[in-house]
Amino acid sequence: MDLAALTAVEQKALLEARKVSCRELLADCRRRTELTEPVVNAIPTVHWNTAEDLARRLDDDPELLEGKPLRGLVTAFKDLLETEGVLTTAGSPVHADRIPTTDHPLVAHLRRCGVVPIGKTNTPEFGKGSHTFNPVLGLTRNPWNPARSAGGSSGGAAAALACGSLSVADGSDLGGSLRNPASFNGVVGFRPTTGSIPHEEFVDPRTDHSTTGPMGRTVADVALMLGAMTGLEVPSESRRQPPRIAFSADLGDLPLDPEVEAATTKAACLLSEAGWEVTEACPDLGGADSCFEDLRGLLQTFRLAPLLNDMRVKSTVRYEIELGLSLTAERIDRALATQKRIRANWEQFFTEGGFSAFLSATSQVQPFPVGLEWVDEINGTLLDHYTHWMRSCSRITVTGAPAASLPAGFTKVGLPVGVQFSAPSGDDVNLISVLATAEEVFGPMPSPDIGSLSTLKTETLPPGPLG
Repeated sequence: MDLAALTAVEQKALLEARKVSCRELLADCRRRTELTEPVVNAIPTVHWNTAEDLARRLDDDPELLEGKPLRGLVTAFKDLLETEGVLTTAGSPVHADRIPTTDHPLVAHLRRCGVVPIGKTNTPEFGKGSHTFNPVLGLTRNPWNPARSAGGSSGGAAAALACGSLSVADGSDLGGSLRNPASFNGVVGFRPTTGSIPHEEFVDPRTDHSTTGPMGRTVADVALMLGAMTGLEVPSESRRQPPRIAFSADLGDLPLDPEVEAATTKAACLLSEAGWEVTEACPDLGGADSCFEDLRGLLQTFRLAPLLNDMRVKSTVRYEIELGLSLTAERIDRALATQKRIRANWEQFFTEGGFSAFLSATSQVQPFPVGLEWVDEINGTLLDHYTHWMRSCSRITVTGAPAASLPAGFTKVGLPVGVQFSAPSGDDVNLISVLATAEEVFGPMPSPDIGSLSTLKTETLPPGPLG
């Protein structure tokens, strides 16, 4: 039995029934990792010895972490999260040799939930941008086509899940860092309601856009991880009655890659044919773009301001810091007022329309060539900033609501395309049920060709933005 090919829920059931051991699961995940990592580079930092020691202790002592929701499942923590005794670089030369002496609160919590960590998943420098490359740990490639981007900033986590190297993964999302890579790699990424995940560290109440969240290969896997992260029960059953949802592929006016638009529209048609009530409608998100950019900039002043003139740091990160430091009190207040209005409009939209969820494109583009630093054109529309191609996600971020990317199909050349479902604030559990119902309609997601990946020569592949 290839344990790494199973879902996390299936792995958990076998572990709990003692039909397989933690060491056996870890060994199969290690085999997947060693087959794919030379090409994909999703988990550039590994520590197999400590993982094997923990798996052995879990097998030898059934009472160790007994009953914990993730006991024995294999994971790796995003390289933005401090992990005691493990290289944690944030993808930056500034932290190229950093080995923390304590765990981030979420890392500590997930350890208590019983995971077997094998290392760190790759991320762009300081998590900035939805293309996972950095000068410290290199480029993460898309396992469906290694000449294409894995997205980001949770690109390492998404690619590793697609390869079967991990059971579940943590990610984080500011402007789409869970959702974009989930779409690019054919996995599920769930952005929870703002402020709903314990163990997070908010530096200022005005900057609540960034959140951690779960990633998995199926909705049930994500529900399992979300339940562990929150300490709440998160059922993953589908709905008995088809939901009523609103649909706007482009959020009213965003440029979309034609194949992304076609796949998103096809997803809406499939749901309608399955009995869902699908209404073309879009909430009022006016002002969300400037609001997001200003509050994103403000966040950087709390976290990264000392690096403003550090030339080791990539220019897009320094731009964010400079923007944040330039904000006036009046401009910040205006952004906060816009956000308050958008969040009120969002809730009203669902209440008045009687909608369970809102369907739109996850990413405005399909996985793009690895040599691009960021997307500067979509279907003839020129973009002048490295985050502007992510507005299909960042506009939803401003609402503070839960949102998720669910695999829904492929482009003509076999690249995954996810669609985005979002819901009223605080409606995370009901959104999971909507996702589970949609997953039944779309069908199971296959895996990339691991055999082909394992035989590829990296020297034949195009380089990333850093060469």
